[in-house]
Amino acid sequence: MEWVLKVVDEFDDAVGTLRHGWLGLHAEIGALLFAGIGIGAVVAAPAVGAEPAIVGGAVIAANLAALLEIRGSRAASRP
Repeated sequence: MEWVLKVVDEFDDAVGTLRHGWLGLHAEIGALLFAGIGIGAVVAAPAVGAEPAIVGGAVIAANLAALLEIRGSRAASRP
């Protein structure tokens, strides 16, 4: 009977570790998404003839959004 409890405990630890990792990934995925969109905008903007000032403003806005997302996820993870 004791070995069954050990197996269940190990399984519970493994599920808890996976859940904790998923929550960490979920918290940071927004920053990666914003960074990818920003890079895509910088690459695509000259191809469609966008003004450099507009591209710069969009890049600054994307950077600010990514920064706020990162700070928000880190603040939420503190006890």
